[in-house]
Amino acid sequence: MEAIADYLSTDVFQSHVKQYPKGQILLYKGDLPLDVMVLRNGVIKLYDIDDQDNEKILHLVRPFAVIPFAFFSGGNEPMHWYYGALTDCEVSVIPFEDFQRRMEENSELAWELMNWFSIEVHELLVRLSSLGKSSAENKIKAALRFLAVHHSKKINDQWVRVNFNVNHQLISDLVGVTRERAAMIMKELSDKQEIRTPRQNVLELNQAALLD
Repeated sequence: MEAIADYLSTDVFQSHVKQYPKGQILLYKGDLPLDVMVLRNGVIKLYDIDDQDNEKILHLVRPFAVIPFAFFSGGNEPMHWYYGALTDCEVSVIPFEDFQRRMEENSELAWELMNWFSIEVHELLVRLSSLGKSSAENKIKAALRFLAVHHSKKINDQWVRVNFNVNHQLISDLVGVTRERAAMIMKELSDKQEIRTPRQNVLELNQAALLD
């Protein structure tokens, strides 16, 4: 994402940086967005809320994600999801017209954005497909593999550590099972040394074991 990082480093966007604390909603479902937001630091969750007021996390994005996902529409498409700060976040807020003009002027930036978008949509579809797995354990293992690949740092050849705090409620919201069921399965995976929690809400994942 070098072209996007270079784009954000220009002086004109240093004054358009906003801070969002963990838990704050950045964009609301159904609204027409006025600006593009580019994530500089933190993790943003894309989620929906069901009829029972349960949160369903569809996707997690990291720097330098561009939201809303329909940014190519120029703000003419209402948002289908909520976008919220999973962690403390820092974003650059850029008017749609200016963002589109810069894409027109910078083919490298436009190409990198299209490449990023295609990868994110692919991962989103993989995430949604995994929700249809037959067992709760398989759903959770699919979510853990997603975290291992996209939101973790390597500890050694076997283990990675998720870059943000993970509790049983987050796992529940990622896969659509009850918190109690998520806690039970996470305990079973811990007993099998597929995951471990060296400290509260710190999650480490055994990549090879999760792929079995």
